[in-house]
Amino acid sequence: LIHSLWKPIDHKFKDYIGRPKPNMYQSLHTTVIGPVGERIEIQIRTCEMDRVAKSGIAAHWSYKEGHRIDDNISKKFAWIQDLVDNQEGFRDPGEFLENVRIDLFPDEVYVFTPRGDIRALPKGATPVDFAYLIHTEVGQKCVGAKVNGQMVSLPYELRTGDIVEIVTAKNHTPSKDWLKFVKTIKARSKIRQWIKAQEKERSISLGREMLEKAFRKEKLNFITLSKTDPMNAVVESLGVKTLDDLVANVGYGKVTPLQVLRPFMAKFQAEGSRASLLERLISRVRKKKPRAGVLVKGLEDILIKFGKCCQPVPGDAIIGYITQGYGVTVHRASCVNALRMSPERQIEVEWSTETADRYPVKIQILSYDRVGLLADVVSSISKFGANILNASSETKETQMVESFFTINVADKEHLEKILSAVKKVKHVQDARRVG
Repeated sequence: LIHSLWKPIDHKFKDYIGRPKPNMYQSLHTTVIGPVGERIEIQIRTCEMDRVAKSGIAAHWSYKEGHRIDDNISKKFAWIQDLVDNQEGFRDPGEFLENVRIDLFPDEVYVFTPRGDIRALPKGATPVDFAYLIHTEVGQKCVGAKVNGQMVSLPYELRTGDIVEIVTAKNHTPSKDWLKFVKTIKARSKIRQWIKAQEKERSISLGREMLEKAFRKEKLNFITLSKTDPMNAVVESLGVKTLDDLVANVGYGKVTPLQVLRPFMAKFQAEGSRASLLERLISRVRKKKPRAGVLVKGLEDILIKFGKCCQPVPGDAIIGYITQGYGVTVHRASCVNALRMSPERQIEVEWSTETADRYPVKIQILSYDRVGLLADVVSSISKFGANILNASSETKETQMVESFFTINVADKEHLEKILSAVKKVKHVQDARRVG
């Protein structure tokens, strides 16, 4: 009837009866162009709906029940009434709303979907948390978000009352960086599951390539042998459930191609002296101690290398990182690069008490230039039995000399003694470890 009398404005009709607001508000809203061209908003509701609109849920509940509200409940509703009574004490509506948010939802935020559905999230939750709450697929394909109609960054912290719209893209995938700011268990779990699945897929591809190459060198066909009982026995002996798990472990570096190949070489060694010779070589490799005196928890015969970024030595707290196709890379626990690495690929490592190796480490020396300085520095390093692998120096405009030496040391204590001796050299201002 109203729309037949006056022209309605598109998108201004709201049906809060069919879809009530979370506070039980119900009404029909429409905006029309009036007789003289002005905008007129019209609201239509029943007497009971009007009572809720003006007096709130508490009045509606009391009216429907027909009896006095319990004192404890009444005290809780009194807090709401107190907010209403004292709203003039706030400087502006924004300050009033902020206080309502803090008092009402100290540990949770309540946000809305574009359709008006309410969703509860932990305090500090982000649009990514909201996306995963809606549906896992929405979370996986999330590329951005609009909050109250404005584009925001994905780490944006949602607030109670926000209307959140997620922007998705068909081919988009989760990012490891999301783990730095998501708050909900669901979001964190789903992101990690996706990352783990992707890493396993890449590891299977890499592991299969490595195994095919290793078997091919011995004139064996990995694909053919992978379908045999001996291969099933290898899978079981290496403590994994399926061949894919075994191949993935080769890609990760947890298992070497040699470990998979060995049983087949033993089986075919009677076919010729070449196979027999290879078996002896394999046996010789097996007897070697783990390189660098580093033990990897739960793994043997694992390829080990050191991070060039931090050059760990015995005495340093260390952590291992599984590198696809290259075994375990050992870093100092304080290494910036190690701290950025995926937790799923970290592994416990420790120094072996039997190690007698030497380890390269880079040091920086700052000094004032003088005749014989370099000779004295080299002498102070050499007297502790450390070999110098590389050296470079540069004289600055201030006549300060900056020198870098890469030396071999036995452990952290050995390094500290060398640095202490270098600092005592005349005109040396500082000597420190790099990385």
